[in-house]
This record gives sequence, structure tokens and C-alpha cells, in this order.
Amino acid sequence: MANRLNKLRKENNIQDKQLSKENNSIMTDIICYLRASNLCEYDMEIIRKELIGMALEAQMRGETFGDVIGKDYKAFCRELMKNGKQKTLYEKALEIFYVFTFALMVLYFAEIFFTSTIFNIFKLSQFTMPITLGFIIVTLMAVGMGYFIYYYFTKNSFEFSKKNRKIQILYVVGFTILWTAALLFRFLFDKTVLLTINCLYPIIILAAAFILIKLLNDRHTNSFFKS
Repeated sequence: MANRLNKLRKENNIQDKQLSKENNSIMTDIICYLRASNLCEYDMEIIRKELIGMALEAQMRGETFGDVIGKDYKAFCRELMKNGKQKTLYEKALEIFYVFTFALMVLYFAEIFFTSTIFNIFKLSQFTMPITLGFIIVTLMAVGMGYFIYYYFTKNSFEFSKKNRKIQILYVVGFTILWTAALLFRFLFDKTVLLTINCLYPIIILAAAFILIKLLNDRHTNSFFKS
């Protein structure tokens, strides 16, 4: 089942390219800021489509997008958030499971390719793989760091554009602390083997879970276009 939201998103991406550099910068900051909100993805792209149309009309009149919506971009975004459709618990759950499953797949493949497991597969034809406490802790921390980076960037999109040094320094410090802690935990608990598994089984399970979640998400998203 094709995801019609992705089609709308691609159409918006094409329209985006017609924006001037200044208007594109404003639009990017606004959309990033909105992504930190509870707006559902369907409403997000509908709002984006309308905003691009407003910006293109402003360009034709020789104005900037800021002239149309005012200079308080955050206040403008808060109005959009207040009036837009909010994510349901089902949508939130699908989003969380989708991101978590995808991140877990990436980290799991990284564990295979950057440890002796890949050597054992190709040289010894052995598919066994130890799951250590260090791997579990670092995986959970990496997923948490991913959410932190995404939320921090989107919530502070306007500050990053203005090159707010305080916001940038806080981000660098926070990321450094978390990454250092992750490496430390990996070093301390990498020898603690919890179990040994066939590395193919988790790949099959994660792939099946990812496909199932994507199908459910596509079906739910397409229901908005039918209503």
C-alpha cells in the first residue's frame, strides 16, 4: 500500500525549491519547530503546503515570508500548533515503535559489522553472536541520544539559525557527556555476556516488525486522505 503522505511530502519538497534563499530559511525553521510539537504528520504536510503557497505568493509581490506572517515566528507556530490536529495515542505508539525498530536495526547491523561477528560469518561460517550487557546499555542510550538530538534541534531551530552560542554550547556539552558515558558503559560491561544467539534471528524479527509497523502506519495515514 503506497503511503500518500510521502507523495504529498515529495510534492512539497519540489515546491520548496522555488522559494528564495531567505524564505526557504524561514520555512525550514518553522517546519523544524513544528516537528517538535504534537501535530500529526498529515496536518504537518498540509500546513507546510499552505505555507509554501503563501511564501510563493509573497515572492511574486516582492515581499518576504516574514512580511506576511510577522517577525514573531514562534508565536505564529504556536497558533498553528493550537489549531492543528494532534497526534492520537495510536499515532504516537506507531511513531515510537517505527523509530525504535529502525534505530535498533541500524545499531544491530553496526554491532555485526564492527565486531568479530562479521569475521566469524565469512571466514568460519559461524552465525553465533554474543549479546553483552555493554551492547544493551549502549543501544538504549544511543536511541535516547537520537531522540535528544532530534528534539533539541527542532525545539531550538530558530536559535540555531541565529547561531545562538549558548544553545549550541549546551548541545555540544550534552552530547559529549552522553557519548562519553555510552563509551564508558560499553568498556565496563562489554565482557558481561548475557546470552549467545544466532545473529540471523534478530534480523528476521526486526525486519518483520519494521514492515508490519510501516504497513500499519501507511494504512492509518491513507485513511486521512479518504476522509
